[in-house]
Amino acid sequence: MRKILTTFLLAIIVVMSGCIGENAGLTKEKVLTAIQNIETARYNESFSMSMNIFDPNTNKTVNVTMSGSIAGVFNKSAGIEAGNMNLTTRMMGMDINMNWPYFTNGSDVYFNIDGKWYFVPSNNDLHNRARASLNVDYIEKLLREKNVTFKKLGDVYAFRVNVTFWEFVNATNQTTYLNEAWGPLSDNITVNTNAGWVEVHFRDDGTPTFIETYIDLTIIIPDEFLQEPVTIHETIHDSTVFSDINKPTNITIPEGIESAGDFEEVFG
Repeated sequence: MRKILTTFLLAIIVVMSGCIGENAGLTKEKVLTAIQNIETARYNESFSMSMNIFDPNTNKTVNVTMSGSIAGVFNKSAGIEAGNMNLTTRMMGMDINMNWPYFTNGSDVYFNIDGKWYFVPSNNDLHNRARASLNVDYIEKLLREKNVTFKKLGDVYAFRVNVTFWEFVNATNQTTYLNEAWGPLSDNITVNTNAGWVEVHFRDDGTPTFIETYIDLTIIIPDEFLQEPVTIHETIHDSTVFSDINKPTNITIPEGIESAGDFEEVFG
C-alpha cells in the first residue's frame, strides 16, 4: 500500500511536445522577457489522472482515478499566492473528496481544513500543487532548454514540445522529492515515458496565457519479496489558463496562519 500511495503522489506532481508548426513572428527572447515581467496573475487549472496497477503475483489490477481543479492568484513581487483546490480521488471502491483553500508566503505553504490552517512541508506534493505560479517558471525553463518553434493559431502564438517524465521532474526541481518519496526503492524503480508533451499559448507580446500537459507512463516497481515486479500504467492530463496578468491583486494574509498546525495532524 505504501508503494501504491507513493506512486499516487508521483501522479499528482506531474502536473508536461515535437513542434506544431512553422516559425512565426514571436521569438524566444521576446517570450522570456515577457515572462520575467509577469508580476501578478490569476489562474484556473484542471487536471486528471488514471492509474492501473497490475500485480502479476496475484493477477489483480487496482484502478485509481483522480480529477480536480485549482483557482488562485499570485503576486510574484510580494511572494504570496492564494486559492482553492478541489480534488476527487477514486480508489478501491472509495471516493475521497477534498476542497481546501490554500495560502503561500515565499516557500511556506498552508492549507485550511475544516476551518484550521495547517503548514505543509516541502516534501509533500501538495506543497508544489498549491504553487501554480510555478507553471510560469517551468515555461521559462522549457524555452531555455528545448528547441521550440512558434506557430500562429488564430489570435495567439503557440508551441508544442515533447518531454519525458524525467525531463519534467528535473526541470521542476522535484528529483529530491521523488527520491525521498520512493526511499530505498528509488534506485530500482523504472519509469518509461510512452508519450509526453506540453503545449503553451502566448499573446502577441509573448506573455503566456495557457499551458497544457500530457504524459503517458509505464512504471515498474521491483519487490524483493515478490517473484515479479509490479507494473503501473499511468496517464496524466493537466491544463492551466492565466488571466488578469499584471492587474492589481489584493491577497491578504489569512487569520490563524501564525498558529498553523502540522499537516500530519490531519491524518493522525
